[in-house]
Amino acid sequence: MARPANRDRAEKIYRKIEEHPGKKAGFIARLLGLNRSEVTRSLPVLEEKGLYLSEDKKGGLWPFHKVK
Repeated sequence: MARPANRDRAEKIYRKIEEHPGKKAGFIARLLGLNRSEVTRSLPVLEEKGLYLSEDKKGGLWPFHKVK
């Protein structure tokens, strides 16, 4: 069973995605010294925190803010 993603780590991941929009999870993982799976496992945690992402057809991650 996979470990739940660390919420602080998830926020760091989101900040990196904001700094490097359109980059793939593997790129973000390398910047943070994580495994790609740690980044992808954190994505649902980001949504729970109200930090939304979009993934393009090539796997690039894009931050966006949900309009209320």
